[in-house]
Amino acid sequence: MPDTGTTSSRDPWLLVALHGYGGTADEMIRTLSSAAAGRYDLVIVGPDGPDRPGLVPGGNAWYPITSQEPLIARWSRELVPWVVRYVEGEQSRHAARTERTVLVGFSQGVSVGAAVLDHSSIARRAVFVCGRPLGEGAREREDLRPREVLVVTGGRDRFVRSEDVRSDTARRRDRQRFAHVELPGLGHDFSNEVAKIAIEHATQEE
Repeated sequence: MPDTGTTSSRDPWLLVALHGYGGTADEMIRTLSSAAAGRYDLVIVGPDGPDRPGLVPGGNAWYPITSQEPLIARWSRELVPWVVRYVEGEQSRHAARTERTVLVGFSQGVSVGAAVLDHSSIARRAVFVCGRPLGEGAREREDLRPREVLVVTGGRDRFVRSEDVRSDTARRRDRQRFAHVELPGLGHDFSNEVAKIAIEHATQEE
């Protein structure tokens, strides 16, 4: 699976890119890497979703297209063990700590990332872009410390409405702390501007 390679830092940030429907990890990694030019304290990695959508030759997906929220939440939850194994392998490979592991999800990757936060302790920070963090928040993981989550929505997004995302995050505030940035000119896109915002949030020192 693609990644940015090695870093000179002994305590690197590990950014895990979770792509959208029809996308690839490599596309997100390239955008994030461009936005992170000159940074030597982070590694950017990402898996490709297991589904191969017929509508997008050469693309990947996490699950089939559907508008049924319970199905999306269930499929995302079923993917958690697979994603956790991937992240654990990259943490070991790059000597990255959980405290410095950040999930960066776009579109479908948001629901998957939200499920990973809910049902594992593999990361303590996330950036969710143009997607719905469905589910009811943390209920099963042992580590109940709040997760820091930045949600980015677009004023021109035809698929994900900001008000729906606000409703989603309201159900999660008992165990996750949310900041919300709405970009008026952003459509359904993981742009270079979004990537810069994501990296800034992801790598803030506490």
